[in-house]
Amino acid sequence: MGSLERSVELHSLHIASLKELYSAHKITPCDIVNQVYDRVESYHDKAVWIHLVPREDALETATVLAAKYANQPLPPLYGVPFSVKDSIDIAGIPTTVACPSYAYTPDQTAPVVQRVLDAGGILIGKANLDQFATGLVGHRSPYGTPRCVFDSDYISGGSSSGSAISVGSNQVSFAIATDTAGSTRVPATLNGLVGLKPTLGTLSTVGLVPACKTADCITVIARTIEDAREAWQVMKGYDEEDPYARPSLPVLPSFPASIKFGIPPPDLLSILSPAYANLFSQCIDELSSSSMGLQQARVDYAPFQLANDMLYGSSIVAQRLVAFDDYLEDHGLSNLHPVIKTIFELSSGFDAARAYKDIFNLALYKRQAERQFRGNIDILIVPSTVTHFTVAEIEEDPIERNKLMGSFTHFVNLLDLCAVAVPTGKWRNPKGYLMPFGITLIGQAGRDLELMRLGENIVQHMSLHSEVV
Repeated sequence: MGSLERSVELHSLHIASLKELYSAHKITPCDIVNQVYDRVESYHDKAVWIHLVPREDALETATVLAAKYANQPLPPLYGVPFSVKDSIDIAGIPTTVACPSYAYTPDQTAPVVQRVLDAGGILIGKANLDQFATGLVGHRSPYGTPRCVFDSDYISGGSSSGSAISVGSNQVSFAIATDTAGSTRVPATLNGLVGLKPTLGTLSTVGLVPACKTADCITVIARTIEDAREAWQVMKGYDEEDPYARPSLPVLPSFPASIKFGIPPPDLLSILSPAYANLFSQCIDELSSSSMGLQQARVDYAPFQLANDMLYGSSIVAQRLVAFDDYLEDHGLSNLHPVIKTIFELSSGFDAARAYKDIFNLALYKRQAERQFRGNIDILIVPSTVTHFTVAEIEEDPIERNKLMGSFTHFVNLLDLCAVAVPTGKWRNPKGYLMPFGITLIGQAGRDLELMRLGENIVQHMSLHSEVV
């Protein structure tokens, strides 16, 4: 290994850092590609990737990229390595959704991925996930279980498990992932990362294998909000081919100088683990007493909780049967991961009358939630999840503990809200390892940038004032 490569390994993969180094001609995309693949090959957890682009192919891409922009301004993601969740299409690479018998090879690349490639991003590979993007644990894949980057006894979170680990282990700068019921916010939080769940319809879902088509969302997992925002700005845009794309969003007034926030009621927060309860309380107390312009306000949390209960307790869950109808007709349930098989079995039996009742109820909860944002609060702040289970604990009760992890995540897409999960504290596990804790900021559709700005301030503030518990 040459001296240049040794020096490159010392550099972070933050997008801003890479931009600075590339602009100063201190590194080349090939240097970063070699650094990335050295890291991939040496990393102990081999369950991160389902398909890895060969090093020589990535180097060829990097070489072509460098030649193309040798004498012109660099595009926004020039030479930035990224991963893609393996439920999103890339031409010529199999899409498996972590189910080998389902796999197919698309001939077109999903628009969100193509936008990143056109902006100079370098694809490293497709990342592991909970099968059919069904789960919040990261322990439902025949390709193995990605483990938390801080302690391999613990789950990574899902369904975007490999996506989060590819970022958290410094193998890529960011990941293109998905979030239907928390599948970005949970794994991002459990690995000390940022999980951006944008407003529905603002990032194209064309080329995404659906899990719940009315609630699916393409997302970004990154180390910092700055990196997530850089990727998001490239990825977003109206796509006429996406039936759920939004050509415009409601015009909302900017956040006031004093932002009012609500939190879940004490009885719902009582399900947090002791460490998470202490960290969430500490965070809320600190934000309320700081000079950040945040003020806790009363909120009627009922519509959020009622919507949260709907995801697995209503006909909405039957959408996954619609998404995989052709596969299930040809293959049945026998080839599925045992837990996914059970979930699919529980997703049937809803009739049209129940479906319409659920549609009407959800419309009511949306209106009630709108009233809370309009009259009582500007944002919600919730724990991103309730605890951090070990792999062994998930194996003991895979369905109920998975459901528990979504206690504050399921309602967000159902109520057409945007969210960003950010790290705000640390706790020490029984082995003495420091483990991350985080909160999720939730706002009305179109508040993405404002939430990101607030999230940056909160991360910076809490890094100075939080205590390990």
